[in-house]
Amino acid sequence: MRAKLAVRNIKRSFKDYAIYFITLVFGVAVFYAFNSIQNQSVLFDLKDEATESIFIMTGQFLGIFSVFIACVLGFLIIYANRFLIRRRKHEFGIYLTLGMKPSTVSQIVLIETLLVGIVSLAIGLALGIALSQGLSFLTAALFSIPMAQYQFVFSGDACMLTLICFAVIYLIVALFNTFTVSRYKLIDLLSARAKNEKMKMRSPWASLVLFVVSVAVLAVAYALLVQNGLVMLDDPKFLWATVLMVVGTTLFFYSLSGFAIAMLQRSKRVYYKGLNTFTVRQIASKINTAFVSLSVVCVMLFFSITVFSCGMGMVEAFTSGVEDGTRYDATLTANVFWDSQNVEDMDPEYREDAKRVIALGRENDFDIETYLASLGVDWDAFAERVMQLDIYQAPDLMYGQLVDTSTLGLAEDRAAMVETTPVQIISASQFNALREATGEDPVDVGSNGYVVNNLAESGSVLSDRLAQLDGDVTVGGVALESKSDRVYAQSLDVHSFAGDAAQLIVPDDVIAAVRDQGAVPYMSYLNIDYKADRTEGDTALMEALGKALPPDDQTARNGFAYKSDSWPVSMTFTAQEVIAQSGGMRMLITYLALYIGFVFLITTAAVLAIQQLSEASDSIERYRLLSKLGCDRPMIARSLLAQVLIYFIAPLGLAVCHAVCAIGVTSTSLFTSVGVSITGPTLMTVLLVVAVYGSYLLVTYGAARGIIGQAIDSRR
Repeated sequence: MRAKLAVRNIKRSFKDYAIYFITLVFGVAVFYAFNSIQNQSVLFDLKDEATESIFIMTGQFLGIFSVFIACVLGFLIIYANRFLIRRRKHEFGIYLTLGMKPSTVSQIVLIETLLVGIVSLAIGLALGIALSQGLSFLTAALFSIPMAQYQFVFSGDACMLTLICFAVIYLIVALFNTFTVSRYKLIDLLSARAKNEKMKMRSPWASLVLFVVSVAVLAVAYALLVQNGLVMLDDPKFLWATVLMVVGTTLFFYSLSGFAIAMLQRSKRVYYKGLNTFTVRQIASKINTAFVSLSVVCVMLFFSITVFSCGMGMVEAFTSGVEDGTRYDATLTANVFWDSQNVEDMDPEYREDAKRVIALGRENDFDIETYLASLGVDWDAFAERVMQLDIYQAPDLMYGQLVDTSTLGLAEDRAAMVETTPVQIISASQFNALREATGEDPVDVGSNGYVVNNLAESGSVLSDRLAQLDGDVTVGGVALESKSDRVYAQSLDVHSFAGDAAQLIVPDDVIAAVRDQGAVPYMSYLNIDYKADRTEGDTALMEALGKALPPDDQTARNGFAYKSDSWPVSMTFTAQEVIAQSGGMRMLITYLALYIGFVFLITTAAVLAIQQLSEASDSIERYRLLSKLGCDRPMIARSLLAQVLIYFIAPLGLAVCHAVCAIGVTSTSLFTSVGVSITGPTLMTVLLVVAVYGSYLLVTYGAARGIIGQAIDSRR
């Protein structure tokens, strides 16, 4: 009997609350699909192209965020159930009047909740399994690798995680509903439909003051965010900006209705036109009672928009330089970082180590290729060409002495750092060897000239200024002049991020003079091109280094196959590793942005939709009265449309303001410095928000209009 009644109740109310059910299904589907990444069929096609650890790392990150996502979806489900239960108060009162015990009513509600949970889990899992197959193709596209053979994959781990998370959520909801229903009094249940929500009107002047305060608080938050520039997330300015944004948002919605009514009442031609008075009062009543939830929705929308835009921008930032960064097969990097003249000023803990490294390098003329060959590396066995490039720092010559760094358009702290940074110099012969290997024409600097090389977008303005200098630049006692207005973009090593900026390519005699003055290479690269393919070449290189520089216990514990030191080898980068890491980073960031952003977007839209449908149900008697007073259907529909539009647009509008500030600061701090435009990702975000948020808005309006229309027809 109870089960039949529960099934009938679900069927009867399903149409009105389809948005809630569909959102649950989407939540389950997305939760399963993104937690099944690690088991996608494309993994089997990528074993030779990317390590399995990339998928494991992505799965772990998504798993960590899934806990947060589960909490968000749990909030949505509990919050929505609160409105659903409240709407059915009169129904529960009738059950009690007919002699049903309160415990029986609670059991019916419990069965309904479990049935809805089971159905949404089943449909959501089916949809999630289908969606996960599509993610396999998306993953292959992110790695730019065609799927050789498609296989259907079901992830038992993701299914079990989804079942556990949502079972816990539904259990909490069931207990919450049971407890809530058991506390209702019969008189309150029977009179639920007759009660009108009290209009909580606030003083217009108080609302005006609070509204102005909220705008001022938000302005201060934006200013602090701009000043911090997202450079240091642990900076007190960033923390205060976050706190003030939340406080300002809450004050904004707390004062919005009173302020808006006060402004509209001053324009009587607008306020008393048609059903505007009724419409404004309806909106104000809802905002007054739901300002906290609107604030939460606004913050979540802001987070969703920002995650989408910046996430897609970060994908481009992390992967845009892969082609330039993999022009060689491998690079051995040797970091010295010490100038022989200031070793004595170093911390005693590192001083002896520095002396040892410099002595070893000088003893071998800092020739990495020859030194490793003396240790047993047979370059002829696997390397087609080996090219060393040394970067020196010009003695006592800073960039600030050549260019006014305050006019470079950099942030103040960045400009100050560039001003005191020593000028980096590279010999023309080594630079031209790299250009020959990559099929580029050599540069000619003569005996007293220089050209500029730059790969980093952040150094483009500085590089242009250096290339166009009219005066001489004295390095190592030689006066040099610019030989070309052009700034070259020659990759110096294998890398994930282009960090080489504003380097001067100078005659070999200048480098010799600098070395005679005691300078040592600031950094050295040994670039290698293999005879065989990159997989075989990487294996041969690692084996050779392992024999020449056998790892000690500490190095082996850190996972290195060779002993890492400042010279001759501190790090090894291979093109295959960079490509794999780039693909992994692209996949990780893309999926996190889609996962978090989409869930937040549908959650906020669903909350607003359920609130509006609940408001429509609570206001049925008001709409019936309007109909009796002679208001036709189009007038009522226009009033309802205005309410839904404003209720949806208000939190979205403020969220967009927050997002514009955050995205602008992020673009300036991060994306502009690496030459990435965030315009494309932002447009994608706009389209996604319009599609998802707009769909919920239209469906909400249609459902609310159906509820009100059915109620008006039933009394005729």
